[in-house]
Amino acid sequence: MENNIIDKMVNQLKVMLINPPQRYFNQSLGFNVYFPLGLLGIASMIRDICVVKIFDCLITDFEVKKTGDYTLYGTPLEKVKEAIENYNPDIVGITTPFSSQAENAKAISRICRDINPKITIVFGGPHASVRYKQLLEEGFCDYCVVGEGEAIFREFIQRVISKSDIFDIGGLAYIKDNAVKYMSRKFMVNLDDLPFPAYDLIDFNAYLDSPYLYKSRSAIPEKSISMITSRGCPFDCTFCSIELHMGKRFRYHSPDYVIRHLRFCIEKMGIRKFHFEDDNMSQNKKRFEAILDKIIENNLEINWDTPNGIRADTLDFNILKKIKQSGCISLQLAIESGNQRILNDVIKKQSSLDYIFKIIEYCYELEIKLAAFFVIGFPGETINDIKETIALAVRLYKSYNVLPILLFATPLYGTELYKICMEKGFVDKNFTDDDLATATQFFGNPLISTEDFNKDDLKKIATDFELEMNKLVGKGSFRKILTDKKAIFG
Repeated sequence: MENNIIDKMVNQLKVMLINPPQRYFNQSLGFNVYFPLGLLGIASMIRDICVVKIFDCLITDFEVKKTGDYTLYGTPLEKVKEAIENYNPDIVGITTPFSSQAENAKAISRICRDINPKITIVFGGPHASVRYKQLLEEGFCDYCVVGEGEAIFREFIQRVISKSDIFDIGGLAYIKDNAVKYMSRKFMVNLDDLPFPAYDLIDFNAYLDSPYLYKSRSAIPEKSISMITSRGCPFDCTFCSIELHMGKRFRYHSPDYVIRHLRFCIEKMGIRKFHFEDDNMSQNKKRFEAILDKIIENNLEINWDTPNGIRADTLDFNILKKIKQSGCISLQLAIESGNQRILNDVIKKQSSLDYIFKIIEYCYELEIKLAAFFVIGFPGETINDIKETIALAVRLYKSYNVLPILLFATPLYGTELYKICMEKGFVDKNFTDDDLATATQFFGNPLISTEDFNKDDLKKIATDFELEMNKLVGKGSFRKILTDKKAIFG
């Protein structure tokens, strides 16, 4: 009898998971479609206890609409409203992967409130993990999932189905007695307990057929998919927000799990191009090398890259040979600065420029194509320090064809950089999510001014750098190459 009651509740409870549209300001490199791994992971954890639908605004009824100084990519809001009305969900989960895109999630929240105030709205993702207090107090959602959401959201759905108390769920933020409540939750240790993402709940071919699929993120965009094999970051880089929603402890899928997942994508979906989006894929060298060995031994015949970056100090010549042999098309190194003092004392990255140069030489010898992230405009930098970084970026391109990707230091909510900037008045304390959206673009607008430089200084340095790179690339504009990495890496 009890099982029949639960089955009836399961059939009645309807959950809709939404990936919102995205806004890109005019100076940005361009829009990318990507597989919504977060939502696919959540769906795989709850599909056996409720009815779940994934609605991806970057795919369904996709449109491009220019408005003022930005372009909106995705499902028009009137069609989002229609989809929510037609599905009539009890719970809507909205992902907020970037603070710079938070306004789009808020717009969908307003739609839900208009359709039916009884819809339970749950926000999740990096932005919700850091800004849950603001989101709850402003009424955009009823709950926020803080941190990795699979276990938290499953427990939440189970409690809703059984009509049990939800106020002791670790990792779930909410308002009770006119105050925001939150109890922390330990991060998952054994990631192999997670099922594969619920790929069957989306129109897989619609992603593969999109002309925007990983367009500016990868040299192998067509018929490719992202994969994340590890979580957490043990390092202390001042500008990075990974620790805030994935923790400091490095946790990972076993090599066998990774190979099973790769085989699943190859055999079930015909995918042989992969983007490893880990923040620290090579952190455990023994585990990383085992993955490479198994790719080679099993003759998987894949291509892959690391668009999210990889630390050079976790690599060596032997591993790089296996990286090449396993099908790597390109690596993106997170160099950040051309000044060792800035790396050590300001960014706190604790990586050696001399060792990075050695890895770059190895990659050049092995014909592994490279791109590199450089970040300028940190409090504690001088104009001369910044010019050292620019000079290094140009030199590495000239000598080793390392494609430079220049970014402005941006005070993401909750980071050490954010705290420094707010305490010392290096940013406008009223800066908005839209300001973040323009600051985090490759050719965006910086937010930080210090006693050593101002925003105009940074903008001029970046403009001069772009002009110099335009002369060097020889294949059209530097910006165009960054917009379509296949042009230089393909």
